[in-house]
Order: sequence, then C-alpha cells, then structure tokens
Amino acid sequence: MTEVSYARLAAISKDPPEVLAAVRMGLGARFPFLSDRELRLTDALGIRETTDRRHGPLPVPFTFALLPDLTLHRAFNGWYMAGRPTPEELRQEMRALLRAVHPDFDFAGE
Repeated sequence: MTEVSYARLAAISKDPPEVLAAVRMGLGARFPFLSDRELRLTDALGIRETTDRRHGPLPVPFTFALLPDLTLHRAFNGWYMAGRPTPEELRQEMRALLRAVHPDFDFAGE
C-alpha cells in the first residue's frame, strides 16, 4: 500500500487485474488496485450484493477507516452519493483516527 497524506490507501474491485491496471494508469494513481475476481474477500466480509441480478454478483461498495493495527474504526457503505463518505466526512474521520491513536495531540480551535 502507498501512503497518501500519512494514510494508506488501496482499492479493491471485482474487475480483472488487467482492467484495474489500465484504470490505475489512466488515473495516475500510486496506490494499489487489487482484484477480488472470485469475490473471496467480498464473501469473507459478507458484503455481496444479491439484489442486482442484471450486473451481479457485485460487492457492496465500502470505505473502511482502520486504526494502525487494522482494527475497524468506521465503515461507510452505499452506492454513489447515498452512502459513500464526502471529503469532509473523510477529513473528520481522519481527525477522529488521529485522536484515537494520539490522545495527547492538540486540536486547538476545533
């Protein structure tokens, strides 16, 4: 994983590796794009979408905020704008994670 602004980021998709490589290159992304083609991780996490018979099976999109020991701090889930975190929500979540890891950190003015 690559560090982005003191955080680590990875994207996981059910697309094949060659498609993900093209998307990653097209975006100019430096973080890894991982393929879950067989939906093993999707099933292990219990996030398989079962109602979309036309495009399925698909994983429900999630954004996870993890502590440094990979403990789940918060999960955002949903399609498009219905459940994905906004940039402001992610900023606030990063502050909450920083407080959890460094309780002596001073957030003056908040």
